[in-house]
Amino acid sequence: MDRSEIEAFVRKLYAARVDGDMDALSRAFAENAVFQIAGSPEYSMLASLAEGQETVMSLMRTIVDMFSLSDVAILDLLVDDNKAAVRWRATVHVMTTGQTVTTEIAAFIEIADGKVVSLIEFVDTALA
Repeated sequence: MDRSEIEAFVRKLYAARVDGDMDALSRAFAENAVFQIAGSPEYSMLASLAEGQETVMSLMRTIVDMFSLSDVAILDLLVDDNKAAVRWRATVHVMTTGQTVTTEIAAFIEIADGKVVSLIEFVDTALA
């Protein structure tokens, strides 16, 4: 994939996340994908690591069910070879508490053969 294809892929990935489109998300992740929400699991239930597409999709389903997103904006999207760094902002409605906050998230994505093989997100884990 070239730079413009990776940028388009990342934008579609985030659109699928906002829409809660689990089919599109599933198609976007490789069988051996890794998805990590960086943080200390001792202090936040949100900090986690999922390995393999089935486990990644399970975690993604939990996140989609727990957090509704609106006003999503990709603020920065940098591409280097098959990797992308994304800084994005969203208004997050936390379904478990009813709390609504606006926050920024940094994500680092590695793509191989048109699919995500690694996605690491840095979020405010205190939101969970």
